Amino acid sequence: MNDIDAWNAFWYSGRIYDYLIYKSIHNDRTEKLFPENKNEVYNQRTDNQRTEYKGEG
Repeated sequence: MNDIDAWNAFWYSGRIYDYLIYKSIHNDRTEKLFPENKNEVYNQRTDNQRTEYKGEG
């Protein structure tokens, strides 16, 4: 079963189980096509806090 067949099975049934099967197949396929994504760091912020703005008031 490919991800399109799994999506169609979910679309017609609406069952969570079918969606989980679709996501499993889709994630496996995506990981094979783009293996570097699992090693990417998404949060590269420095988390430095800036000074608070003191406006008129």
